[in-house]
Amino acid sequence: MGTKKRNNPEVKKVRSNLISIFLINTIVLFTLSLIFFIYLNSTSIENYFKENVIINVYLKNDTKDSENKQLIKLLLLDEDVKSVNYMSKEDAARIFSTEIGEEFVGFLGYNPLLDAVSIQLNGDQIDIYSIESFIENLDNFEFIEDIEYDKPLVEALTKNFEKIGLWIMIISIVFFITSFILINNSIKISIYSKRDIIKTMQLVGATSKFIRRPFIFQYVKISLLSSTASIFILFVLINRLNDQIEDINFFTNLSDTLLLIGFIITFGLFTSLISSFLVTQKFLKLKFVR
Repeated sequence: MGTKKRNNPEVKKVRSNLISIFLINTIVLFTLSLIFFIYLNSTSIENYFKENVIINVYLKNDTKDSENKQLIKLLLLDEDVKSVNYMSKEDAARIFSTEIGEEFVGFLGYNPLLDAVSIQLNGDQIDIYSIESFIENLDNFEFIEDIEYDKPLVEALTKNFEKIGLWIMIISIVFFITSFILINNSIKISIYSKRDIIKTMQLVGATSKFIRRPFIFQYVKISLLSSTASIFILFVLINRLNDQIEDINFFTNLSDTLLLIGFIITFGLFTSLISSFLVTQKFLKLKFVR
C-alpha cells in the first residue's frame, strides 16, 4: 500500500502529461483540419457567391411564345447554365407595382416592361470572359432586345476570390509547418520529463531499439486518438454549418472527405512517429541525461 501511495503522484504526473499531449495534438490537428477544409471548399464557397449573379435577357414585344420556349429549352440544355427563370412583362408589372405602391400601367396607359429570362450560370463559368462569350452566343437570337448583368460585381468577385485563394494557400503552408513544430515540441517536452527513465534503462543494459519502442508506440497512439477527436469535432461543426447555410453543401464530394481524413491521420501519425524517434534518439546519444 505504501509503495502504491508513493507511486501515485508519479502516476498522476505521467497521466497529466499524456493528457496535455493529447489536448495539444487535438487542438493543433483540429485547426489544421479546419484550414484544410476551408481550402478544399473554397471553390464551393466561391461558386455560391458567383451563382447569385443573374444574367437578365429581355425579349422584344413581338416575340412569339414558340420563340420563348425555344430559347428556354436551349438554355436548359446548356451545361454551363444552372437555372432559368421566365417572367412575363405582366408579372413583372404586378411585382413592380407592389414594390412602388402604385399602379403605373394604368397611369401610363401601357406596360413599358419586357418579357425577361433570368439565367444563373454555374459558378466555375462566371468571370468576365466566360459571361461575355455566353452573351455573344445569345446575340444570334434576333428577338432578344437586351442583355444585362452586374459586370462590376463579377469583376470584384473574381479579383477578391483570387486574393482569398492565395492567402488561404499561404496560411495553409505556414500552419502546416507550425503544426509540425508544435507537435514536435510537445513530444520533446514530454520525453524530457522522462529522461531519468531513459537513463535507468540504459544503465541496466536495454538496447536503444527496446527503449525507443514504447515511446514511439505511446505517442503514435495518442496521435491517432487526437486525429480521431479533431475529425469528429470538425464534422460536428460542418453539420452545424450545413444546418445554418442550406445553399452550400459542404463535402458533397466523397473524395474530398476521404482526402481530409487521410491527410489529418497521416500527418498526425507521421509527425508523432518522426518526432518521438528523433527526440528519443537525441536523449539516447547523450552520455549523461540530466
